Amino acid sequence: KEYKKDLENEIKGKGMDVGTDALDIQRAKKASEIVSQRQYKKDLETEIKGKGMEVGPDTPEIRRAKKASEIASMRQYKKDLETEIKGKGMEVGPDTPEIRRAKKASEIASMKEYKKDLENEIKGKGMDVGTDALDIQRAKKASEIVSQKMYKDEAEKMLCNYSSVPDTPEMERIRSTQKNISSV
Repeated sequence: KEYKKDLENEIKGKGMDVGTDALDIQRAKKASEIVSQRQYKKDLETEIKGKGMEVGPDTPEIRRAKKASEIASMRQYKKDLETEIKGKGMEVGPDTPEIRRAKKASEIASMKEYKKDLENEIKGKGMDVGTDALDIQRAKKASEIVSQKMYKDEAEKMLCNYSSVPDTPEMERIRSTQKNISSV
């Protein structure tokens, strides 16, 4: 009976009293914090990140602010420069007689300068070709070989450098063999 009485008075309904210093309890608390942070980051990634601030309808003030930010952007500025300005030159109004006269004068001056360069730089000079090209060297060598004067000069030089070979029995045999072959 005593046992049941203690149960009724002291233990029943109070639950188990565990101190907060236990390692298992600290580990469980830390795990729940980590899970909570993971869930928070997951929600951040899926629902918030990359969406930016949502603004109401497209009002004139919002359009003006967007236009101002586009103008401030150097990338947009450079893009506009490339596509709309570069290479187009200055646009002139309608085709007036004064503009036509100026265009014609410009064309005439350009043709005079072109012909002047033609007269001074090109006419009568021929083509200037370097001497180090293989085809040019080959052509020069061929023309030297064909040239009779150079051929004869070279032959005379060669005659001065050679002496006759003494008649050895071997040479006499070769000569007689050549005579026999040529007479056949």
